[in-house]
Amino acid sequence: MSERFEMVFLGTGSPLPNPDRCGAGTVVVAGDTHVLVDCGWGAARRILPSGIRPSVINTALFTHMHTDHMTDFPDFLFLRWTAGAQTPLRVFGPEGTAEMVEGFLLALRRDIGFRMAHHGDKLHPDGIRVEVTEIPATPEPHAFLDITGLRCESFEVDHAPVVPAFGYRFSFDGRVAVLSGDTSLCDSLAAAARGADMLVCEALNVPMTEQRIAALKAAGMVRESALLADVPSYHIATDQVAALAREAGVGEVVLTHMIPPVANDPEQAAAFRAGMIDVYPGPIRVARDIERLPVVKRAS
Repeated sequence: MSERFEMVFLGTGSPLPNPDRCGAGTVVVAGDTHVLVDCGWGAARRILPSGIRPSVINTALFTHMHTDHMTDFPDFLFLRWTAGAQTPLRVFGPEGTAEMVEGFLLALRRDIGFRMAHHGDKLHPDGIRVEVTEIPATPEPHAFLDITGLRCESFEVDHAPVVPAFGYRFSFDGRVAVLSGDTSLCDSLAAAARGADMLVCEALNVPMTEQRIAALKAAGMVRESALLADVPSYHIATDQVAALAREAGVGEVVLTHMIPPVANDPEQAAAFRAGMIDVYPGPIRVARDIERLPVVKRAS
C-alpha cells in the first residue's frame, strides 16, 4: 500500500485581491512529514481548516522574496508555537531568506517576550526559534534535504528581476511532485518537471489578463492598467504550461497562483484553463484553497 503523499493548498492566489484565494502557500505531506512551502497573506489561517495541526510542521521552504509568498510567516510562527511546537523551525530558501526571517523575528521580539512572561513554561522557548539555511541557486535540481524518505530538491527559475527564485522537486515513495514557484517559461522548470507525477504550476491566462488591462484603462485607471501590463513578462502562460507538461511527460497538472484572479467557480475554472486540453492530454486541475490532492503515480 502506498504511503500518503499529498499537496495541501493553503493559498492559491496572486497579489491581485481575491476573496476566494489567499496568498501562496502549500503543505507537502509525505507520510507523517509536513513541509510548508511559502506563506503569503492569509495562508497561515488556512492551516487549521485544512486539517493540519501547525505544530507538526517543522520545516518551511520559500521560493522567493515577494510579499504574497511570505507575509503570513509571522502568523504561522505563532500558530505553530501556541499549538505546542517544542523544536525550532527549520527554514530553507534562496539568498535573502535569512534577512527576511531576521526582520520578522525582530518585529516580533517584544510580543514573544510578552507571551513568555504571561504563559511561562506552557510555551516552549525553542518553539519560536528559527534555523535558516540559504540554498545555492542552481539550474539543475539540487538535493538539500531528506526527511524520512522525502527528498527535497531546489532549482532556479526565471522570475527576473526577482533573483534568485526557486522551484522545488519532491520525491517520495516512488512518486515525484514539482512546484514551479513564480516563473516565466524556462529550461530549468522543464527539466525538473520531466517525468513528474504531478506538476503544481503557477499560471497566467493571457486573454483574461488582457481583458482586465483593457477594462482598467477604459475606467481611467491608467496607472493600474500599466502595472498589470508588466505582469505577463515574468509569469508562465496557461498554454505554455500545457506544452511544457506534454513535452515533460507529466502525469497531472495542477494550476495555482492564478492571474488574473478567478473565483471558486467551475465555469471560471474552465475558462481559465481553456485551450490547455488541446495541447496536454492529461488531467488539469485549478486548485482551490484548503484542497488536498494526492500525488498519484502517472501511467507509464
